[in-house]
Amino acid sequence: MSEPLESDCCRFANTLACWVAFSLLQQRTFAFLSTEATSFGQDFENSTEGATRVLTRINDLARFVDGGDIQHETWAVVHQLQAADRSRQGLEQVASVLNTLGILHSDLVTASDSPADMPKAEEMTEKWITALVANVSLADWRRRLDDALHGRAPSAAAPIEGDEELF
Repeated sequence: MSEPLESDCCRFANTLACWVAFSLLQQRTFAFLSTEATSFGQDFENSTEGATRVLTRINDLARFVDGGDIQHETWAVVHQLQAADRSRQGLEQVASVLNTLGILHSDLVTASDSPADMPKAEEMTEKWITALVANVSLADWRRRLDDALHGRAPSAAAPIEGDEELF
């Protein structure tokens, strides 16, 4: 086999390996995002329904209870709305990762035009994961995404501090 033909085969094999690696990363990303979007959507719905129930209770109780009970009920609404806001933020993370994945796909298409300059699939995969994780602003979500993209089981969640943290 001649040297140029062997070199072309190696470049083609590397390009194919990069596309296979991207496809695997994309499958892991979509599986993770599907689970997250479903979970956040349900959390959002539960939170807003919960806030509505509490507000209705406050309205019904306002005529018969003292201020302390009203304050307790008000904090319940605040917590429900805070949970809804966190769910909304989670959905924003899903959108951010999908946008980044689209950019990475376009970059891979461009890189495939000159396979001689394409890095190895392992290097590309780490670069892609770094780019996807870098666009996530919620720390716990970023950690779980990183685990999912590396094919690891999710690590334990960090405790949330500040029971009365507002938005």
